[in-house]
Amino acid sequence: MNVILAVVGKEPASTACSRYDFEEKLLERVLRNELAIETMLKEIRETNVNVKSTLDALDKSKNDMESKINNAINSGMTQISEAVSNLPQNASITISQQIKKETALLKDQLSIPTVYFHAHTAADLSLDSGQVVVYTAVRVNEGQGYNPSTGRFTVSIPGLYAFTVQYCAPSQKYAYLQISSNGTNIQNSYFHSTNSHQCVSMQAFLKLTQSMNILVQSIRSSMLDSIGSFNSFSGILLHL
Repeated sequence: MNVILAVVGKEPASTACSRYDFEEKLLERVLRNELAIETMLKEIRETNVNVKSTLDALDKSKNDMESKINNAINSGMTQISEAVSNLPQNASITISQQIKKETALLKDQLSIPTVYFHAHTAADLSLDSGQVVVYTAVRVNEGQGYNPSTGRFTVSIPGLYAFTVQYCAPSQKYAYLQISSNGTNIQNSYFHSTNSHQCVSMQAFLKLTQSMNILVQSIRSSMLDSIGSFNSFSGILLHL
């Protein structure tokens, strides 16, 4: 009797192939990790560079700001120091300017043209209402502003003038006079004499322009004393 023995065996899965596959995957993972680490390191380095650049910029800005503040403080202190040191000089300049101004004003006052007159003796002693008193005797007439024919003073130089009128009335008589300028009453005066040779006066200060006329006239019927020099009309230019 013949016996045939058959042995059947199953070959296990290839261990070498599985090992190779695992190592390949492991290597791939390591490579990916290295690549990720390199990328991260690159980003970290770039971040460090940006942070350093920002810090440097902030530090430079801080230094610039400190420099500007210091410059502003130093400039302000310099200006204050100069202003304080110039106070005596400025005060001296102000006083000097004021002295010059006052001197110039004084020179102007001293250089006022000479204009004045004094006339006396009325042509008529009995005056009608509105009649101009004509003083015929001229004692002085600097500037030739007074006209003894008309009794009028005509302004040749504009300025501030002063005028004075003295008049006398006979005993128990009345006199009503006024100083007029171009038909406008400037100053009135009334006098009733109870004794002989009593006199009164009136004054007026006027700012006049060129060609204006100043005169003395009666307000109503009046009587003047016969002593001529007692009745007078005078004026003078005080200021331009």
